[in-house]
Amino acid sequence: MGKNKIRLILIAVLTLTLLGGIALYGLAIIPEKELNPGDMLGIFIPLLLVVFMTFLILRRYKDIKQGMPLEDERSRKVIIQAAAKSFYVSLYWLLCISFFESFFANKLFGLEHLDAGQTVGGGIAGMAVAFSIFWIYYDRKGKLI
Repeated sequence: MGKNKIRLILIAVLTLTLLGGIALYGLAIIPEKELNPGDMLGIFIPLLLVVFMTFLILRRYKDIKQGMPLEDERSRKVIIQAAAKSFYVSLYWLLCISFFESFFANKLFGLEHLDAGQTVGGGIAGMAVAFSIFWIYYDRKGKLI
């Protein structure tokens, strides 16, 4: 039981660290006079992940208080299926970023080309969102493969 609580505390600390990073990023872009959609995505997507992680942490905490393990066979199967689907979606997402990089640069950031950090950040954010969506889907689905 102690191991499960420690793991849950570590997940909560990581989530709070992400929230702190979002706050610092927000404070850095507030002085800019003109905010573009790319800057707003840099705040919105991580905030979406923090909300998702908060619900996950609260749910897991409730399970631990009831004496249930942090992970069981079904939760492992949900994670495996969500990871498998999000892997394939992520491949297409990365291809989309590479093909339409100049479109994203122009429309979201007002630039001619994205730099490596923006491209990698967009790829990772898309992967995290895809995994979150598939995790919610498979967690609510009754019968798993």
